[in-house]
Amino acid sequence: MSNVAKYYDGFSDRQQRAGINLRHKSVLNWLKAFGLKSSDRLLEIGCGIGTVTELLCETLSEGQVVANDLSEKSIEIAKKNLSRFHNVTCFAGDFLESTVKGTFDVVLLPDVIEHIPIDQHAELFKRIASVLKPEGMVVIHIPDPYFLAWRHTQESQKNSLQIIDQSIYTDELVKAVYPAGLYIEHLQSYSLHVENNDYQIIRLRKLREKSYPPVNRKSSIANRVLNKIKRSN
Repeated sequence: MSNVAKYYDGFSDRQQRAGINLRHKSVLNWLKAFGLKSSDRLLEIGCGIGTVTELLCETLSEGQVVANDLSEKSIEIAKKNLSRFHNVTCFAGDFLESTVKGTFDVVLLPDVIEHIPIDQHAELFKRIASVLKPEGMVVIHIPDPYFLAWRHTQESQKNSLQIIDQSIYTDELVKAVYPAGLYIEHLQSYSLHVENNDYQIIRLRKLREKSYPPVNRKSSIANRVLNKIKRSN
C-alpha cells in the first residue's frame, strides 16, 4: 500500500467526525445547476467515506453511482454508510489501475485532483475521457488555487493541509485536459467560507465537431432597420 493510501486510511476518522458539510452540499448544488438528472449514471473519483456519495444516491433515484477511492478503509466505511441505497457501487484502488465497466453521463472529482500529483493528471484525464459519454460532463470542485497557496503560507493552516495539497492553476489544468480530448466549458471561482473566493468549480466536455448555421448578416441588418421604421411609425 502506498504512503498516500495509508494516509487516507487514517484520514477517514477525521471525515467521519466532520460528516456532510456545506462544501459537500455545494458540490451537489453545482451538479444540479449543470443539469444533473435523476436517471444519470455518475462516476465519483475520490469519494472518501461517501459523504458526497450519500447526497448523490438520494438525488439519482433512477440512476446509478459508482464511487471510487484510493483508501480501502474509506471504502469499507462508505459501504456501511451507504448500505441502505441500492443504486451505488463502491470500490477501492487507484482509478488509473482499475477496471470500470460502461460509460458515464457525469464524472465527478470533488476536491480530489489537488491531492493527485500533477504529473499524473494527463493520464487521469485520458482515462476519464475514455469512460465519459459523448454528451457527458466532467465536474471538478477544487480549492481556489490562490486561496490554497495562501494557506500554505499560514502557520495556523499548515496542520489542516493534507499529504498532497497542491494548487491547481488553470494553465496546468489545460495542459492535461485538452490533449485528453476534453475542453473547459465553465470555470468559476466563488466564495463559500471566506470572502475573495475559496473554491473553484469547473465543467469539462468532450471535444467534438460542431456545425453552425450560416450567419446572414445582411438579413439581420435589414430586419433591424425594418423594426426601427415600424417603431417610429
